[in-house]
Amino acid sequence: APPTPDWLVAPATNQSGVGGARSWWDATVEYEETDAGYAVEGTPADCVAVADVALDLDPDVVVSGCNHGPNIGAHILGQSGTVGAAMEASFLGTPAVAVSLYDRGNLPVPPTLGTDAFALAAEVVSDILEDATRSDGEVGLPFGADVLNVNAPAADDEAAAQPTYRLTE
Repeated sequence: APPTPDWLVAPATNQSGVGGARSWWDATVEYEETDAGYAVEGTPADCVAVADVALDLDPDVVVSGCNHGPNIGAHILGQSGTVGAAMEASFLGTPAVAVSLYDRGNLPVPPTLGTDAFALAAEVVSDILEDATRSDGEVGLPFGADVLNVNAPAADDEAAAQPTYRLTE
């Protein structure tokens, strides 16, 4: 079985396009516990640092996202907050999956999507993590990767009708 989410640590506000930026070294990052988890006044990478340092959480894997819109190409390493958080997790020694919603017919993806639009992305990540979970409960990502970048179609995209995925290096 794939790891189950034990904690949710997320930015309190939209942080799209901040890459792996951190404010951790410049100031104290504020966070508060909510019904859903923890809301961090900072970037996605700050969220990973808060989870690791301030909250002393020890996840088997970090799932960053799901981001509205695709994160495709090498340029996303410096631009995507979703990928930036996954990279931060890997720097701290935790495997990570960055997941983004790709809707070819609706770019940019509107921020008003309902949660049902993310169902396929959640299913794909769940499948990947189930396959990556070893018998000892540890997570070993495909290809020995520290980070996977997943772009899944929105549920209403034509590609979602018969979804397939492939892992590439």
